[in-house]
Amino acid sequence: MKHWRGRWIIFFALLSWLASAPVLEAQVKSGSGPEITPAKPGPGQLGETIPDWQARLELARLLSHMKKYDESITEYQKVLREKPDSVEARAELGRVLFWSGQRDKALKTLEMIPPERMDDQSRAVLADLYGAQKQYAKAEALYRDYLAKHPDDLSARLKLAELLSWSKRYPESLGQFEIILRARPNDLQVRRKYALVLSWAGRKAEAIKELRKTLEP
Repeated sequence: MKHWRGRWIIFFALLSWLASAPVLEAQVKSGSGPEITPAKPGPGQLGETIPDWQARLELARLLSHMKKYDESITEYQKVLREKPDSVEARAELGRVLFWSGQRDKALKTLEMIPPERMDDQSRAVLADLYGAQKQYAKAEALYRDYLAKHPDDLSARLKLAELLSWSKRYPESLGQFEIILRARPNDLQVRRKYALVLSWAGRKAEAIKELRKTLEP
């Protein structure tokens, strides 16, 4: 008798488990079931490792944004000692050197970058450096290349206009000034520079007219 009673207990327990199985499955799918504590992640399971040089590059950028140029330059130099082929780090170093007033070092740094691998911002800085050294042909080529991609950068266009005027290429310079003035007709300083180039070009009556526009009656 006890033998059969034990069998019936096992039989009813099995039926109870089978009946509850769909409910447990539904609870698991809906998230309402018993909370399961996930296993602790092992080493290397929290994402990719950030190498030291990459962290240092980001540090250099942040320091430059805070205008802590000397510290930024030091960090960029450390990056380049480890990654001498990093065009990105070299271009950014060149720009920070330029912002810090170290123009000769900036020029040498940027000239080490192959032209086809230079980013647009560095190309514009290099154009400024060439212009300051009166290497007008090199500066003009860089400005025109930059403006072909960024035609609305009026600051760069103004630099090209001034550079052309220094080279006594007055019609081309005036053309650049006119593009700027169409976009910024109320910019008194640009109009005054435009008037000066008109004067240098021998168009004195037009220069007088433009200057009067910038003065109170």
